[in-house]
Amino acid sequence: MLKAKLVYLKDKQFFEKVGTLRLVGKPIETAKKLKDQGFELLHIIDLDAQRGIETNFDVYDKLTYLMHVQVECDREEFIERLLGINARVVIILPTKLDLKKFKDKNRLLVGKIKNDYTGEISDVYDLIIEDAKQESVKKFSKLGKRILVYAKDFKKEMEKFTFAIIESL
Repeated sequence: MLKAKLVYLKDKQFFEKVGTLRLVGKPIETAKKLKDQGFELLHIIDLDAQRGIETNFDVYDKLTYLMHVQVECDREEFIERLLGINARVVIILPTKLDLKKFKDKNRLLVGKIKNDYTGEISDVYDLIIEDAKQESVKKFSKLGKRILVYAKDFKKEMEKFTFAIIESL
């Protein structure tokens, strides 16, 4: 099972959320340490990008040489740029975006859903299930999706259906 780490990116620095944001350090140095600890995937919430500021692409590009990277985003031009550097893109479902447009890079599309989600999932390759329960993990896994769950939700009985566990820093 893949180990993933959730980090926040702002002003080219990694942060963790412990009530409020706390500075962790430089992304490349932090990623190297995480890789040494056995982590293979970084799940990034880019706080700059959420405000429409796209200044962290050089960081993503460097990180993709160290480990797998997935970034939450909801803007089409941002998605295209991320896919261009082979970063995984996390899209909160349902979305108004036409994900079929990215079908040639489908393996890099990750949907993020609530446990009780009943909408369309065919345009994404992997699924992150928030507040995951055993039934939904099993159901979506049987639909051919690789499932990622947050460590706080993970239960031993989900293990055979789960691709990765996302831990907070």
